[in-house]
Amino acid sequence: MKIKLIACEVLTRELGLVAAESRHIFDNTFLPFGLHCTPDKLRTTIQSEIDSAEGGGYGFIALGYCLCSRGTVDITARSVPVLIPRGHDCITMFLGSRKRYAGEFTSHPGTYYYSSGWIERSDGDVEQGNITAKKDRETSERYEEYVRKYGEDNAKFLIEQETLWLANYTRAALIDMGIGDIEAYRSFVNNVASTHSWECSELSGDWSLIRKLADGEWSDEDFLTVKPGERTVETFDDRIMTSKNAG
Repeated sequence: MKIKLIACEVLTRELGLVAAESRHIFDNTFLPFGLHCTPDKLRTTIQSEIDSAEGGGYGFIALGYCLCSRGTVDITARSVPVLIPRGHDCITMFLGSRKRYAGEFTSHPGTYYYSSGWIERSDGDVEQGNITAKKDRETSERYEEYVRKYGEDNAKFLIEQETLWLANYTRAALIDMGIGDIEAYRSFVNNVASTHSWECSELSGDWSLIRKLADGEWSDEDFLTVKPGERTVETFDDRIMTSKNAG
């Protein structure tokens, strides 16, 4: 079967690998990592890619996204069914299941998770072999821009508000999927943890959900299948999403 894959580039290594090994034929489109910061733009971009796949001879369109800050809510399947992993975000895919995700969230709240893609990629950039703390650099660049626009006092206030999220985190955790430059990833996460005085942990990744997506093992437990003419709807329960008639 021919499948169109539309995914976040944070999953480039993992989905590229399983797609290459699958018996199905994949056409892959990886979208910029930064779209997850603007859910409305993410939604319209995904929908545009879905619409562009019309007439391509695809049996399914598979999304390498989960709920992702509601960026996949109100996605409509046209003539081709759309497949979406059930999960709140891509961390579910790296950990292999919603159950494990929930367990980590319960036992270790306040964890900021990192994978190869989370470290290497940002807004289309790839920094392999020379990974730096991009967030610090980007914050500095935004501060300088705010100073130019609003003055120094207002710039400090805006940056303080933007970085309040850090107060809710106490642990940095690397998810090791067994690919890429693991020593560089460890160094990066250790540096993040040290900078913010967080605990540093390493978790073994689980390929189960990612491989199921590529191999066509699409149980309703793990994946939502949006039939042609239906749109996605958030359920606010363990199912994460369902679908209903787009009309």
